[in-house]
This record gives sequence, C-alpha cells and structure tokens, in this order.
Amino acid sequence: MKIFFDTNVLMAEALLGDAAERMLEATRKASWRILTSSYVLAEIERVMVERLGFSRRFALLTRRRVQRRAILVEPVRSSRHRVPGDPDDSPILQAALAARADYLITNDTALLELSGYEGLRILSMSDYYGLLKDRRLLE
Repeated sequence: MKIFFDTNVLMAEALLGDAAERMLEATRKASWRILTSSYVLAEIERVMVERLGFSRRFALLTRRRVQRRAILVEPVRSSRHRVPGDPDDSPILQAALAARADYLITNDTALLELSGYEGLRILSMSDYYGLLKDRRLLE
C-alpha cells in the first residue's frame, strides 16, 4: 500500500502527537509506503513558522523528520489535475496521483470532496484511523 499524507496530517503528528502519531507508526509497521513531496515539506516549514510562530529550526527539524520516514515523489509539471475548491491543494493531489498512491489522507474539505478521484481513495484522518483499526493494525 502507498499512503500519501497531506500536510495537515503530518502537522498533527508533529504537534499534537497521540492519534496522528499512532496512525503513522501503524502505517510504518504495516510496511506500507509513506509518501510525501517537496511541496508538502515546504508547506510544513512555512506553516509552522509563518502561521504558528514556531522557530525556523523547529520547523526544519520537523521537515527533516518527515523526509526521513517518507518516499519523496513529485507531480508531473504539466498535470491537468486541479482541486476546484482550493487551487493551493492541487500539488498535493497531483503528487498523490503521480505516485500512484492508494490513499490520500487529509482533513482538507476541498480534497475530501474529490474522494475516488481517478481511483485515488481520499480519506479523513478519522476514517484512516478506522481503516487501520479494522485491519487490526491499531489497538
């Protein structure tokens, strides 16, 4: 399985821990591939510094932690895939599709509305948590 986590999921894991952290750990233990892109990595760093007021050093350490655990994929530059409700989410959709991810995990409404887009299953964090529990990958 290939799982592409949106920025908001990775931020939740870095800042809130617990449920998000357990989800990522269960994904790793299942030997499923965790995917990310340079867009997501840059967004993590930018949001942590500009919106949340964390130090650039902490943001960079978080970015590096994500990068160590994930396979870096990049979208096709001329991709036709767009997120109608939020164009800023298009690079996330494009990278997940380029990687042929099985799941895109997000809490972003604009992306969740596209569930099933070109065969890509788009789930909320809570739905993915439920999927992991159903497969007995979480207790």
